[in-house]
Amino acid sequence: MRKIFLFTLFASALGMAGSAMAQAAGPAGGVPQQGVAGKGAKVDRKAMEKINDEIFAKLNLTDDQKTKLKAHKEEMTKQLLELRKSAKGATDKEAVREKVKALRKEDQAFLKQTLTKDQLKQYQTLRRQAIKELMEKKDGKTTPPTA
Repeated sequence: MRKIFLFTLFASALGMAGSAMAQAAGPAGGVPQQGVAGKGAKVDRKAMEKINDEIFAKLNLTDDQKTKLKAHKEEMTKQLLELRKSAKGATDKEAVREKVKALRKEDQAFLKQTLTKDQLKQYQTLRRQAIKELMEKKDGKTTPPTA
């Protein structure tokens, strides 16, 4: 259960970082953040990255915001990968969890500082909605659209 929780946190942060890079290149996908899926929920990392990309594409980011988000994503990815490495052999899983929690708080503070209030509100709303839809699809509660 702890591994799933850590993976979910890692996937969320990694998705955030991926979306910022994709946004810098142009509209793409988007990913929710903030544990809307709940503790221990297993979420597809690639799907989360796509969702984050789509969300950021909808926010009409300035070039400056895109640049900042891309750099932030790269730094967060680096920190999370290092943390994930150290967590493999860690005996104090609670300490690892606290570090992930601190990184998530840092990420939220960065978004609050970088995005406008309207963009942040829109981001949070879209993210919650996307995670909910992803989890419902994963649980088989909805049927995927046919193309």
